[in-house]
Amino acid sequence: MVDSTRIADIAQQHPDRLRALEQRTIAAAAQPLAQALTNAQAAAVTRWIRDTAQRAAPIGDALQKLIDYVRGLLRDAFASKGKQAQRLAEQAAFNAAQISGRQASGIAAAMRSTAPPPLDVDAGTDAQQTCEAIPAAVEEEHGAALALLTTAGLTAMGLAGLNSIFKRARRAIGRIAQHTATALTQAAANASRLAALALGTGVRLLWVAEPDACAACAAYAGLHIPPGGQFTGGLSLDPRRTVFTSAIPGPPRHPHCRCVLIPWSPSWSLDGPPLPTLLRQRARAARRS
Repeated sequence: MVDSTRIADIAQQHPDRLRALEQRTIAAAAQPLAQALTNAQAAAVTRWIRDTAQRAAPIGDALQKLIDYVRGLLRDAFASKGKQAQRLAEQAAFNAAQISGRQASGIAAAMRSTAPPPLDVDAGTDAQQTCEAIPAAVEEEHGAALALLTTAGLTAMGLAGLNSIFKRARRAIGRIAQHTATALTQAAANASRLAALALGTGVRLLWVAEPDACAACAAYAGLHIPPGGQFTGGLSLDPRRTVFTSAIPGPPRHPHCRCVLIPWSPSWSLDGPPLPTLLRQRARAARRS
């Protein structure tokens, strides 16, 4: 009979694998836009310096030509970057689902002492929709940066105003990161949900908090629901941070949440403390340390 401590150890290693996949994907998905914006900003500043060689700031036609030039730089920098990031996020979400599916099957096999049925998993609708939202999110930040590109703004703020436009544009990189992280956690949870359904009646989804979980996620550690159910909203170990009030079918509880679900049944015999109790104790101990 397998020990519950061993199962908990294996389960809590999974968020680290998701974190590594997430970090690799975000770096690859965001790098083209980040580099393009760096190059565009350098070109814009060079043009500003050239146009201000004889005066404090460009005026009249010179200023309008500068604005048109910067608008073109931003257009080229953003071109196709959202779609490119979407494709990378979709592939990573599929990989996250595959990894989570294997993890769920392996844990179930250890606890049941029999191999689970073959499992065919996918990223799921939620993860797919999150990936598909990336281009619109990127374009939204493009539009916000263009809104700052005005004659009044550049006249009032000068070079600092020009640089602030690119600072605003870089929020798109954060949007790529947030959507990618969310999609990967959604895909992993979907795979675990499919695994629990495949294992049959009585199998539940058990929340495993990532090792450095926030106060909200730590409060869910060890809780379990049937596939298709929802975890209660508004839980937190810190009353001051009870901000996530909606009920959810599983992780992510918030952006960049890497908590996971594993299949579990109270009928599966384990040595040691009950697995839900052990996961709950670990999450609370980690918050106190």
